[in-house]
Amino acid sequence: MSLLIAGGAAAGIIYSGAYNVAATSKHWPVTRWALSQTVHKSIEQQASGIEAPELGSEDQLLAGAANFEAMCSECHAPPGRRQSVAARGMYPRPPELTHAAEEKSAGEIFWVIKHGIKASGMPAWGGSHSDEDMWAMTAFVEKLPDMSAAEYDRLLARAEGSGVGHHSGGGGTGHDGGRQTHELDATTGSSKGHDNAHGHGSRDGDHASAEDRVDSAAGQEDGHSH
Repeated sequence: MSLLIAGGAAAGIIYSGAYNVAATSKHWPVTRWALSQTVHKSIEQQASGIEAPELGSEDQLLAGAANFEAMCSECHAPPGRRQSVAARGMYPRPPELTHAAEEKSAGEIFWVIKHGIKASGMPAWGGSHSDEDMWAMTAFVEKLPDMSAAEYDRLLARAEGSGVGHHSGGGGTGHDGGRQTHELDATTGSSKGHDNAHGHGSRDGDHASAEDRVDSAAGQEDGHSH
């Protein structure tokens, strides 16, 4: 009987339109807690059997930095940048990845990059990129907590010198008006085109504003852990 009552109440909320799905409306505290716990526990379980290869080589970091700049930097601001306007308007808000690097294992980071997270805005890159690409990005993310803006820029400059990255000379304009970038395969060293239709996070000194850091941490609590 209690299940029928609960089901009827849920149906009433759904069909009445009373629940506000706007990104400007925060989750109820119990909803935020439930989503956060579900995401964290699911990632731990799904990634429990993944064994990370040796990470941290120079080639991996160059590939990871170039691909991160092209694929991730708009939502997850790199060192020395703010999130893009679009990312700041998302709910849950994409978190700073320094938290992920400190709290998640390499296998868990790899799993999230490969499979994405439902209803969070985090895409699954596994359908369009190799495991080597994603391990390279995993290696890069693990270095983020101690990486300065200058170090990040140096990695990108070295990637550009290798002919890869968002600012490489070979970048053109994609069919959608976005700038075409090149991604470096961490194993072969070959590059492949990547259309990036959005601008990246803006420069804001060496650190994001205090407001951005607070909002980003709040986004992490809302279950957008990637």
